[in-house]
Amino acid sequence: MPCRRRSPRACDEPGTDGVAIAVFAEQVDTLYRQMPVALLVNFANSGLVTAVLTPLSGDAAPLFWFAAVTALSAARVVAWWRYRRPDRLGDLRRRSGWATIGALAAGLAWGVGGALLFPLVPRIGQLLLTIVIGGMCSGAVVLNASHLPTVMAFLGAACLPIAIRFAMQMSALSGALAATIIVFIVAMTIAARHLNRTFIEAMRLRFELRDVNQRLLAEIHRHRATESALLQAQKLEALGRLSGGIAHDFNNLLTIVIGSLVLANERLDAGSAAAPLLEEAVQAAERGAALSQRLLGFVRKRGDDPRLIDLCRLLSEVEDMLRRTLGPRVRLSVAIATDAAPVEADPVQLELAILNLAINARDAMPDGGALRIAVDKRELGSTAADGLARGHYCVVEVADSGTGMDEATLSRAFDPFFTTKEPGVGTGLGLPMVQSFASRSGGAIRLSSRPGRGTQAELWLPRARCPVAVAAPAGAPESPVPRGGARVLLCDDDDGVRRFVSDYLDSIGCVVREADRAETALRLIEEDAGIDLLIVDYAMPGMNGLDTLWQARQRRPDLKALMITGDTAAMPVGVAGVTVLPKPFSPAELGRKVAEAAAEPGAGVG
Repeated sequence: MPCRRRSPRACDEPGTDGVAIAVFAEQVDTLYRQMPVALLVNFANSGLVTAVLTPLSGDAAPLFWFAAVTALSAARVVAWWRYRRPDRLGDLRRRSGWATIGALAAGLAWGVGGALLFPLVPRIGQLLLTIVIGGMCSGAVVLNASHLPTVMAFLGAACLPIAIRFAMQMSALSGALAATIIVFIVAMTIAARHLNRTFIEAMRLRFELRDVNQRLLAEIHRHRATESALLQAQKLEALGRLSGGIAHDFNNLLTIVIGSLVLANERLDAGSAAAPLLEEAVQAAERGAALSQRLLGFVRKRGDDPRLIDLCRLLSEVEDMLRRTLGPRVRLSVAIATDAAPVEADPVQLELAILNLAINARDAMPDGGALRIAVDKRELGSTAADGLARGHYCVVEVADSGTGMDEATLSRAFDPFFTTKEPGVGTGLGLPMVQSFASRSGGAIRLSSRPGRGTQAELWLPRARCPVAVAAPAGAPESPVPRGGARVLLCDDDDGVRRFVSDYLDSIGCVVREADRAETALRLIEEDAGIDLLIVDYAMPGMNGLDTLWQARQRRPDLKALMITGDTAAMPVGVAGVTVLPKPFSPAELGRKVAEAAAEPGAGVG
């Protein structure tokens, strides 16, 4: 059958009942699906009637009637053949109207034709016509019950001319026959209305159940997406806890490595050939420490820590990580304006935002492609539609040559949990996180994309008014470390860290006592009232560093303190009266922090 079936777009007509339109569309569609049967029955019955009446009448009138019925049926066949299920309510009404007109014409062919043939045939022929027309009307009620106007048009046009013909004979028998036909019309009308109402109620229930089922499926999808996101968040939290422990141990090792290398370099003779090698080793260890802190920042839950950021320096630092993440099939190019101004934002969150955009671009290029990251300066003269205020901005542009997005996908790109990736591959939270970061930083994220033409993401961040402090070049002499004879109690469970810190403090004139656990440190504080400064590691078995310090200040309220830790994110926020030194640190950094902590007045831990 050539009729192409498509789901009706009920929302095409504003202000209408979507279910009612869908039911009406199904009525018209069912009518046209049943039309071949009706046309075949119409043609067969008209042929049989013509074959019987022609010899009975001895006239060619039945043949002319048959030709008219056949021509009309052919026109209806053409209308059926060209039928395509409409999408709009206006088209549905036109198709419905044409079907009703066709049924009316077919009914008139039988009714008027029968009335004209009645005088030409004997009673047996009249009885045959009456029976066939009645059967055709009954069949029309059954076949076309889905569409009441078509049934009524055929029923009235086929029966009323015969009833009028009998009524015009002005005899009791003819009057009774006319009344019988009227009763038949009424009975068929009642039956047709009942069948039509049953069809409509069944279709309405079907479409309402379909809508409920679609909403249920959408709710199940949202529930699964939320469940998947929760699982990812739990995995990330577990990874954060694991990474915190690993980072602490790794930073302990780097503390020992960096400290030992620096001390060894200081003890070399001037001009020693080993000095450059030791300096390279220190720089490599410091890069490892920076990488550890960056990865830790990605997986740990933390608040924003806005700082002045040199975008040129930040992109240079993360470029290697991006290349490893993107893989060899993605050609990465980085272009930075030489006069790009600094921005004020959380550096870890900014790196994570750039990484999210780069990963999205990589996933949009399954067969590889080009990814360009550029930094430029822009200026807005007035407030933009997305809420960006007028002013000066730095824009980080991430553009790929991937598959791109259509308008529908682009409009939902920032919806939480919306993703075009396969289940289990993406959570749909990458772009919403970037948007949230940009908003918190006073900026915005803009997306533009076309199918097959790639995607361009622009991260707008306000330019900072203050310049970024220029870091000292590698190999530049550090500021001198204060020296003094402070009495220091060092508490750390790592033997290598204690040995390095103790050796260095001893070299700058401090008197050092060591403890490998909190209980030992508290006992030494009770025994030695001359201890000026407590250096304690935060993460230790049993009692942690803050609890140790709190207990120590219960005994010595004026005790100075320096907290060292390999995972600053694990420490509580808002700790007062404590100087913190993150691991790994160089001997010079340790010396300056010791002097800073010793110069501060003692304070309670709160």
